[in-house]
Amino acid sequence: MSYRSILTIWDGKDSSIASVRKAISLTLEAGGHLHIICPAYISILQTQAYPYTGIPVELMDEERERAENEVIKLVSEAERFAKEEVIFYSVEAAVINRDQLSNLMSQTAKFCDLVVLPRPFGPERTEVDEKITESALIDSECPVLIIPDEDSGHRETNAVIAWDGSTHALRAVRSAIPLLKKASKVDIVIIANTRHTEIEAEVSNDIATFLTRHRINVEVNVLPHSAAKISDILRTHANELGANLIVMGGYGHSPMREFLFGGPTRNMLQDCRVPILMAH
Repeated sequence: MSYRSILTIWDGKDSSIASVRKAISLTLEAGGHLHIICPAYISILQTQAYPYTGIPVELMDEERERAENEVIKLVSEAERFAKEEVIFYSVEAAVINRDQLSNLMSQTAKFCDLVVLPRPFGPERTEVDEKITESALIDSECPVLIIPDEDSGHRETNAVIAWDGSTHALRAVRSAIPLLKKASKVDIVIIANTRHTEIEAEVSNDIATFLTRHRINVEVNVLPHSAAKISDILRTHANELGANLIVMGGYGHSPMREFLFGGPTRNMLQDCRVPILMAH
C-alpha cells in the first residue's frame, strides 16, 4: 500500500512551501503521480444570483487578465518545485472564484490517494483555506495530511494515533499505514471520558492487533481527561513523546458546530506544530 496519486495546492504563499515539498517527497518515495492545483482568484464577486450584473466589461476583462497573469507565475513556480526531483507530475491552472475552489479541490481529491495541504489557520490564511480543508475531508472521502508551515520535511519516526473507536478514526488509521510503517514507534492514545479506563484500554486491542499485523510497533496509552480541550491533552502528550506525526479522525462533529462551539479537529488545526493526517 502506498500513495500513488497525490494532490496538493500551490498558492504562492510562503506557508505553503512545506506542504508542496512534502507532497513531492511522498510522491518520490511511492513512485507515484503528483497533481498540483494553482489557483488565481477572480476578486469580483460572481455567483448565480449576481453574475457580474452592471459591472463594466473593461473591469471584468482587466480582472481576468490579472488573474491569468498570476496563474502563469504560479504554474511556473510549481513546475520548478516539481522538477527539483524526478517525479511524474501535472499542474492545473485554475482561474477561479474563491467560492468555487473548495469544490474543485474536493472533486479532484475523489480520485486521489492523499491530499497534502498547508495548515488552514495562520497570518497568511483566509476562510477559503479552511473551506478547502473541510471540503477535501468531508466531500472527497480522501485522507488529508496537514503540514505546518515550519515543518522541516523530516520523516515520520514517532507517531501518535488519537483513538476513540469511531469510524473516522479507523479510516484515518487505515489511510496512514504507509506513514506508520516508517515509524519506529506508534503510540495509540485513548483519552478517557469515564472512570472505566480498563474497559477503554480493552477496546483498543483490536486496532493494536490490526497495526501489529502490518509489522507496526505499537503501544497503548489511556490518558485521563485532565483538561477542558481534548486537543490540549493530545498536543501535550505528542510533544512529550517527540512525535512528528499525529493521526486522527476529522470533523466527527459538523464543521459548523466546531466553528460555533469548538472541537478537536478545529482546535488541533489552529495550533498544529507537527503534520496531522485526518480522515472523515
